[in-house]
Amino acid sequence: MKSGTVFFLAKRFLISRQKKTAVSVISWIAVVGMLVSSAAMVILLSAFNGIEGMIEGMYTEFDQEVSMTPKNGSKISVDSLREILSLTKSIEGVNAQSMFIQERIIVRKEKKWANAELWAVEPSFFQMANVNTLKHLINGKPIAGTGQALMGVGLANKLGLHSMDLSPETAVLYIPRQDRKIRIGKSPFFQQRIAVFGAIEYNKELNDQVLLVPLSYATGFFSNEVSGVLISAAETKRNSIKKALMEKFGDQFTVKTNLEKNALIFKTSESEKFIVVIILIFVFILSLFNLSASLTMTYLEKKAQFTTMFSIGMSSLDLSRIFLALGAMIVSVGVIIGLSAGSFLVLLHEKLHLIKIPGTMNAFPSNYNGIQILSLLFLLIILGFIATAVTTSFLIKANRKAK
Repeated sequence: MKSGTVFFLAKRFLISRQKKTAVSVISWIAVVGMLVSSAAMVILLSAFNGIEGMIEGMYTEFDQEVSMTPKNGSKISVDSLREILSLTKSIEGVNAQSMFIQERIIVRKEKKWANAELWAVEPSFFQMANVNTLKHLINGKPIAGTGQALMGVGLANKLGLHSMDLSPETAVLYIPRQDRKIRIGKSPFFQQRIAVFGAIEYNKELNDQVLLVPLSYATGFFSNEVSGVLISAAETKRNSIKKALMEKFGDQFTVKTNLEKNALIFKTSESEKFIVVIILIFVFILSLFNLSASLTMTYLEKKAQFTTMFSIGMSSLDLSRIFLALGAMIVSVGVIIGLSAGSFLVLLHEKLHLIKIPGTMNAFPSNYNGIQILSLLFLLIILGFIATAVTTSFLIKANRKAK
């Protein structure tokens, strides 16, 4: 039997029934089940992609793509880093770099105290982390002098700082002395006033702790030593840059990418996405039981006609091909329409920002990935074909036994 005849008969079995029967209802239930589950996969995958992108933006923009810290001790002298900095500039993909100091300190504003994370950086860092953009500098003005600072918005709220759009606030820093043991009558802290010019926002951890100051302000408190180097680079180059740095300086420095520094967060997000996709695949598989029921009911409904079809030359192989084609049609209609509908809704949301994050005016993050959708298409079609093949094989064997 020719392929055209096979598909014609399969199409007649699917859409050319003269009246509504249980078979037709089950067939279209199968189509709707696959359609809904396919569309849900597209929507949820795009949502998780958007959430991953949002998390990566929050947790990696400040950290920079690659960081170098000394293996021995928490600090390294600025002079010994000069030669290393000149060498790292020659590595392909490096855009900018900044020495930094990271240290736990105490901050006081009148009678309010808070623990903070001091980040002292070079001027290049402010461009590397987009500090002075409206996205991150949400209150106040950029700093331009040595004795000035920016503070995380959560930390500023803890200390009760007011708006700094018109004038800066003053805070007192308590910086641990590196060369003094705790003794009675001797303060273990440098006590220093600083002008806070603005509040910055990245993620909750940084917002609640970070105090950002120029490196030139802080080096005197740490015996002209720094915590390491931050390197800005293209995301596609960070692994190759890390490899090159490890080859040159691996015996002296620990080199990490920003994804490795926040590995737990990203692995958790990936695991959540994987679990949701697996659940939806199981939902899709459940809808395939309706497909098997539809094929079986169609076989029972048309069984009386098979005798006539066999008498005019149709073989068991031809019957198998007809039911495979019928199953393929049901699966293709459900999956293709479902993926298309899900894609349309996602792209519409990305264009018009239909859904907002509760309590904000920001659109819910979404990132449509065409390669993922094509992968879903092939996966779901294969699952549908397997279900169709198993059901068809069972029906053909039953038909042979009946003879």
